[in-house]
Amino acid sequence: MTDRLQALRDAQRAHGKYVSGLFEKHGGNRIRVDADEWDGMTSAGDSEKSARAALIPTEQDAIDLMHDCYIRLKELGWNDPQYCPKDGSEFDVIEIGSTGIFKCRYQGEWPKGTYWLFDGEDSYSSRPAMYRKTEAEIARWAELSKRFRDATPPSTPETSA
Repeated sequence: MTDRLQALRDAQRAHGKYVSGLFEKHGGNRIRVDADEWDGMTSAGDSEKSARAALIPTEQDAIDLMHDCYIRLKELGWNDPQYCPKDGSEFDVIEIGSTGIFKCRYQGEWPKGTYWLFDGEDSYSSRPAMYRKTEAEIARWAELSKRFRDATPPSTPETSA
């Protein structure tokens, strides 16, 4: 699987480099390309798509990989967005369809409020896939876990039966 993942990353870089090169060459947001440039861009995109299909051949493979990524993100300190702070404080979020990590705030009364994502000077209504636990939350949960652990009597053969 590692070789297929590397092939996908290589194809993504090549596609991105090709498209970036066209923008550098032609400048601006809208560019005119000739037939050879168009074919090169299409070929780079097709190579990326083929590498992705080799790595994730079926719909179920994609769902399974998405679930594995979800579990791994939870292991890395991310959580479902409904558990985010609702006190107006800022936290990090990720969205499906983006590779960025964005600042976000929840505004309003749960569950009818809105997630507001910040990207530079702009803000957008958002539907985050996951949010990253803040340092304050991590510390609070560590303290609660310690208090619970300290308050729980040790298990003995008489109490565990």
